[in-house]
Amino acid sequence: MASPPDPLLRALITLRNLPRRVVIGTAAGVVGVGLVAALILPATATQNEPSTAAGSSSSVAAAIPADDQGTAGLTQTSPRPKKPKAATRTRKARNVPDFPRDRKHHGKRIVYDKALMTVWLIDRNDEVVHRFPVVGRWDRPAKGTYRIYSKSPHSSNPFSKVTFDHMVRFAWGPDTKSSIGFHSIPRYYDGTRMHAVSQLGLPIARGGCVRLSEKAAAKVYRFADVGDRVVVLPSP
Repeated sequence: MASPPDPLLRALITLRNLPRRVVIGTAAGVVGVGLVAALILPATATQNEPSTAAGSSSSVAAAIPADDQGTAGLTQTSPRPKKPKAATRTRKARNVPDFPRDRKHHGKRIVYDKALMTVWLIDRNDEVVHRFPVVGRWDRPAKGTYRIYSKSPHSSNPFSKVTFDHMVRFAWGPDTKSSIGFHSIPRYYDGTRMHAVSQLGLPIARGGCVRLSEKAAAKVYRFADVGDRVVVLPSP
């Protein structure tokens, strides 16, 4: 038995047996359907494909490796720290840095910045252990490097009628007889403080010592050893 004719061949035989006007109408219909399909199908395909036109950078970027987008090798840098501003008698210092401005010194030390009215405790690895606001004065002690020569858990000044704790001495006053050191805010004999804790950070001291809060003075006292360096940075 012969195999069935090919579908295309069967269609041609059928068209051959149809009247001429039917064949022409059928051919026109096929052409029309083909034109409509040609117009519709590309638009549909375009809607289903990712957009690569200008303005569609996200689709383009997703197809480009990170190294080819110009991001490889770039490091994000943090904003440059603001310049410190010195304290005044009525305004505390601003933009006080985490690390003091004494880059030439290394090792364990206490740094006292008279312009910023701030003290840093720095260990042997050049890492800041603590930072405290203080009350001092601009004209003493003079800028330079000193050595701690004595410590006292409790001390007093009969002339001013005050007592204070955690005295760490490292310099001398202009008369070369009065000690200058770090200690807690002095208290009068009646127990009241010479000034408020909230005033720490202002250059309002009358004596030459550097005053801290009770807790800060205790930490300085525990940190400091006789012979340790004290670096005093200049006033404004």
